[in-house]
Amino acid sequence: MQGKSMREVSESDQLKTFFDRRLIEALGHPVREHILAVLNERIASASEIGEELGADVSSFYHHVEELEKLGCIERVKTMRRRGAKEHFFRAKRTVFFDDEAWRRIPATMRADLATRFIQALIDDVVIALTSGTLTRRGDEHVSWTPGDFDEAGWKEATELMGQTLERLTAIRKKSSARLAKSGDECVSGTVGILAFETPPSSSREGPTEKEPVLERISHQALTL
Repeated sequence: MQGKSMREVSESDQLKTFFDRRLIEALGHPVREHILAVLNERIASASEIGEELGADVSSFYHHVEELEKLGCIERVKTMRRRGAKEHFFRAKRTVFFDDEAWRRIPATMRADLATRFIQALIDDVVIALTSGTLTRRGDEHVSWTPGDFDEAGWKEATELMGQTLERLTAIRKKSSARLAKSGDECVSGTVGILAFETPPSSSREGPTEKEPVLERISHQALTL
């Protein structure tokens, strides 16, 4: 019996996968990854992205078309500028894993993905600090909540993080729809959600139950 070719195997639905294959293809090139990241943050045109990158639109527009073909982005409006049509897009797909999908990913890959997300968050914090926007509005939220949990409490805490992300995603989607209609200036912001296991409190430095120095600032800005 002749075995299948690797192409036939690759095109079958028998292979296990951690991610949606369309998302894998979308993230398979750094420029597409950047475009998708930008359009997850805000509505933008290829011209705007090109200006930020210092690149001519013609050199990367095929990546925009590929993302649209894959169903990762969609056109929300078209404007005439300098006698030409300028299309504006927003993201339809995000790098999102539910709990089940996240657990299926090997621990080493989870660590790599988590590191990339945290680095992106740190980069945004540094940019906000250096540009003076971190505490400019007065309604920012910066909190740090270390603590000891039992298994049930930790499960509740992580479930709350997931629920918060789902609600945040819905809020952002509604905002994008309103902005597309109104044309108002957007508020660019970053929301980071972290919940992870740390060494026992007795073996690490920092505030303890007896030293609530920065204990649980739950709202308003704290400049560290």
